[in-house]
Parts: sequence; C-alpha cells; structure tokens
Amino acid sequence: MTFLFVEFWPWWLGGIAIGLLVPFMYFFLNTALSVSTGYGNLLKIIVPKTKLKWLNSENYADKFNWRFFFLAGIIIGGFLAARTAGMPVVTSQMGLFTEKSGWPFPAYILWFFAGGLLLGLGARLANGCTSGHSIHGLATFQKSSLVATVFFLLFGVITTFFIRPIVWGGG
Repeated sequence: MTFLFVEFWPWWLGGIAIGLLVPFMYFFLNTALSVSTGYGNLLKIIVPKTKLKWLNSENYADKFNWRFFFLAGIIIGGFLAARTAGMPVVTSQMGLFTEKSGWPFPAYILWFFAGGLLLGLGARLANGCTSGHSIHGLATFQKSSLVATVFFLLFGVITTFFIRPIVWGGG
C-alpha cells in the first residue's frame, strides 16, 4: 500500500481525484465540498453556547455531520500516511520551514496558532476557504470564487517572493 500513502501521486491523478469530488458531492450529498464549514463544526463543539450569529446558523445545527467526519478523516489520513512512510508519531520538523527558521518549539506553536486564526478569519471574510472557492466555486462558475482565487494566488506569490526573503534572509 506504499504506492497510495508514501509515494507522490502524479499531479494529473491528484487533480482528477480532487476534480471528481465536486460532482460526487452534488450527486451523493447534494452539497459542496467544504473544509472551513467543518472547522465551524469543530468550533461549535468546543464552544456550544456561542453568541456568534454565523455559528448559530443552520449550517452548524448538527455538529457531528459529514463535515466533522471529513475533518477527522483528513487528520487520521495524514497520521496514517506519515506512519506508513515511517515518520515518527510526533515531530517538530517541518522541512525547509524549521531548517531555515531555527526557532524554539513554542515559537512554532504560536506561529501556527496565529496562522490558523488568520486562516479562519480569512475563510469567514471570503465566505469560504481556498478549496471551496478554487475547486467548487470555479467549477460552478461563481464570479466571487474567481475573485477570491485570484487574491489567494496573488498573496501567495507576494508572501513567497517578498515576505519570505525578509523573514529568512533569502531564497
């Protein structure tokens, strides 16, 4: 089974698999693939009596719907893939990021916690996450998804070419 979990899939096979999710989700579940709504489910489980209007909407009435299990599957699948590849259960190594930064472990925790908060805020402001807009929204010809995807890509390029050299001192 290493060909499924350890070896890289060809880019075109991964694209086909992800692209088939849009019609699959509509055909079998009559809904769009959505990761950020799953995070809302998780937040609703953690803070069930919140006063946030969007978190008390119909989307989060059933906290343990398919999106919750989808998120759980992402985490479990990542764990299984790492274990199949022979990686340790817990590691602080994240490739180039930890190699170049050399920060203490608590700094990584703060960095990724802050990044997660910004990611969640961005998903709320954009009315969806990158997967929702770029995969589902573009496939269904949503103009707002086109705008959101352009800005995701634009700021990804800005981060890569302008902020990274400032933070890490070069390429």
